[in-house]
Amino acid sequence: MKFGKTFETHLTIEWRQQYMRYTDLKTMIRRGVDGAPTGEGGATDADISAYYIAFEEQFFTECMHELTRVNNFFLEKLAEARRKHATLKLQLLASARAPGHTFSSYSLQSSQRLPSMVSLRDNNSGSNRKLMTQRQLRNAYSEFYLTLVLLQNFQSLNETGFRKICKKYDKYLRSTSGNDWLEQNVNPAAFTDQRPLEKLIIDVEELYTYYLAGGDRSRAMTKLRVPPLGQPTPPRMVFRAGLALGMFIMLACTTIFSYIRRPPEEKNIEAFIRLYRGPFTWVIFNFFMAANVAGWQRAGVNHVLIFEIDPRSHLQPATFLEIACTFGLLWTLSILGFLFHDLINVQDPFVFPLALTLIMITLLINPLPIMNWPARWWTMRLVGRVVTAPLHYVRFADFWMGDQMNSLVTCMADHYYIVRFYAICWLRYANVIFCFDEDMFVPISRCLPAWFRFAQCLRRFRDSGSKSVSYLLNAGKYSTTFFVVFFSTMRGRTDVFCRWLCEYV
Repeated sequence: MKFGKTFETHLTIEWRQQYMRYTDLKTMIRRGVDGAPTGEGGATDADISAYYIAFEEQFFTECMHELTRVNNFFLEKLAEARRKHATLKLQLLASARAPGHTFSSYSLQSSQRLPSMVSLRDNNSGSNRKLMTQRQLRNAYSEFYLTLVLLQNFQSLNETGFRKICKKYDKYLRSTSGNDWLEQNVNPAAFTDQRPLEKLIIDVEELYTYYLAGGDRSRAMTKLRVPPLGQPTPPRMVFRAGLALGMFIMLACTTIFSYIRRPPEEKNIEAFIRLYRGPFTWVIFNFFMAANVAGWQRAGVNHVLIFEIDPRSHLQPATFLEIACTFGLLWTLSILGFLFHDLINVQDPFVFPLALTLIMITLLINPLPIMNWPARWWTMRLVGRVVTAPLHYVRFADFWMGDQMNSLVTCMADHYYIVRFYAICWLRYANVIFCFDEDMFVPISRCLPAWFRFAQCLRRFRDSGSKSVSYLLNAGKYSTTFFVVFFSTMRGRTDVFCRWLCEYV
């Protein structure tokens, strides 16, 4: 993953807009180098020197503007964090000393460590304020700690960005001005000083440990600290994933042998393929997600930040593997039911694909906080943002999902066939072969993934400060899909008409 892409993502629009515009500065360097006069064009050495001096002044003026904006935003958020920390500290002390609140004796004893001035301020200003419960305080400190971690990420990402853009300037311009400007302006900046924020984080950890974790620091860090990307997978999770994978392989082999020995009726083969190929994408997608996350973790790519996932609830590769195998088990069991429906006294084999689709949809949209609800909600919200692409700022996860959909065009049409079959044809006709003939909505469904990416590219061009023509070129690339689908559809309709005309004549 290229570094510049990490600057285009964060949890809120407010934070996203305050990152340094690394991509725009990089584009500025390339345009400056490409537009430089040369001796072959008739420019003198004085003209060339004057051009580079003017470009250097313009570039570092823009860098100073970005530095000022980043530094001011950091100072504003740091001051806001200090105010919130003081408020939570007063609430914590007031709750610890208020009658009827259940805090541990260790917490009450540890409260004597704090200065008496804080106690006096708590008694004066916090007496009229509604006290927070212990559970509310835990949640508040957990969210506040996460905000501090995000502010740390803001520091490190912008510092790395300025260092890389200055290094890129020196590389392209064959100069040392970038390094000199970095040492004179970025290194003394307030947002590069890690000490105030680290002191605040340590203070939060100590308060949470003493007051809310009974002095148990390991317990406090389990609740507060954001788990690292490379943390080892719990053994029970690995066991569940391995067990599910073994069961899926066993049932997949059984399904293949069963299909060879007992294939569906000739009239149902096309329906069988159409109804089961679409749901299989849910299986293979999660298998590849498990491989992707494992590869990202091994390569040190911070996919949690890039995809804007909650740092405390992101899924491990073993979890994706378990989900893929669970869907695979349902898929293979449904196929076995379709193949052996007469042996289990089920007259209609098409009950099994319908049951499979409904179960998968229920597992995805079930609103109960079970079965990785944060991940399921993230997926549904991401798909919703892709579908409504022109209406939202396009983040990295949005166009990543759009690209995945472009790779599954055939399966997108299969999902339409499933809906049309059960809404119109099922239980109405004995012969269902014609139910899978192409109608006007099939080419539309094939155009939808390309439309999503086309709309995203136009929105990126609208929102980008550089107005880079590459966004328009990318949109033009995806628009060619519309012509491909249109002419292939017209050719298919023409072939059908010609065959009908030949038979009639």
